[in-house]
Order: sequence, then C-alpha cells, then structure tokens
Amino acid sequence: MEPVELYGFKISPPLRATMMTCEALDVKYKLKFLDVTKWDHHKPEYLKLNPIHSIPTLVDGDYVLFDSHAISCYLVNAYGKDDKWYPKEPRLRGVVDQRLHFDNGVLGPALKKMGVPVLFGEKPNPDHIAHVKEVLEDLDKLLGDSQFIALDWPTIADCHCSAAAISAESLLPDVVPPRVSAWLRRCEEKLPGFQKVHGPALEQMKQAFSGGPVQLS
Repeated sequence: MEPVELYGFKISPPLRATMMTCEALDVKYKLKFLDVTKWDHHKPEYLKLNPIHSIPTLVDGDYVLFDSHAISCYLVNAYGKDDKWYPKEPRLRGVVDQRLHFDNGVLGPALKKMGVPVLFGEKPNPDHIAHVKEVLEDLDKLLGDSQFIALDWPTIADCHCSAAAISAESLLPDVVPPRVSAWLRRCEEKLPGFQKVHGPALEQMKQAFSGGPVQLS
C-alpha cells in the first residue's frame, strides 16, 4: 500500500498520537508539514481538506479524515492485523473509548491551552500550568495500579494519552504523579517507535518553553 499522509507539525501531541498508531500497526506514513506560526493550517489548500483547520488530517488515497482519535480508530479498523489495539468486544472497547474521550476532552485541551501561546512567544501561564497538574492527577486516578491506561495491554488509548502526558512530563517533570511517570516508562518500552516519534518533538517543546528560538518541523 501507498503511505498514508499525515498533516501537522511534530510538536503537536495529536499528530504524534496518530504517528504512534501507525507505528503500532506497521502502517507506512508520510508527514506533510504545516507551520502553524505562519498559519499554514488556514491556507485554502489545507481548508479544502479540513474546513475546521484542526491538526492532524489524514489522507489515505481519496479518503480524508480529521480528528486524531477518529484517525487512530480508522487506522486500526482499516489496517490492523487484529483488534488488540482497539478491541471489538463492546466492554473492552468501551474502556478504550472512555480513555480516548478523556484525552480528547480533558487532557489534550489542558496541554493545548498551556502550550499553544508559548509557540507564539508568550510566557507559560501559571494558571494553565496548575490546570495541567490537576488533569495529570485525574489521569493518575484513571491509571490506578493498571499497567496501561485502558486494558492490561497497550491500546490506541495509550498512544494518545501518552503523547500528551510525555509532553507534560518533558516540560513540567515535578507535577507528574509517580504512577503516571512509571506508566510512561512502560509505554517507552512497549509502544513501537516511541522514542523515534517523541524524542525530537520534546526537544523542540523544551526550547519553546524556555523562551528560546524554536524551528518547527
């Protein structure tokens, strides 16, 4: 098969979550860079693909899909060799879906609210940092004593929640609960391509957060 195309920029946790899903499924992908600081995501050619200008967007042949969680679910349904990353059994899938919704509605937005202004040269807002800390504590409660965030094995919920959490840990290591940090180490070990996907992006994030110049890619 031809590689799928993923539009975005590497600092974006939602883009990296979809990259992690591709790595998990051994789906070849090609990154199509968007420089949000130059408003590439508002240009007409991108709006034809995604009229609400969100990131990421997937193009698979003549099929276009946006929202990172929808993309990961599609990738498993279309290309998964089995359903372990997104189980079909209703009760198992229900837990995975709940964790995906937590990332989509709680964890991801908290990180985005803190991080996006920094990309445009603003200093981190202490209130936004405090909110990220609260959300990570909620993530800790969801994790409990489990090895992974939804089930006893890695799923796409780990791809998504870990993309946000590893970003928070790289910027605010002192606010990450110990169980969340231990889970991230398990994700580093068990999720294919973890360091390859996240390593360069986290360095870019640290540069931006420290007030230094950052070159998006």
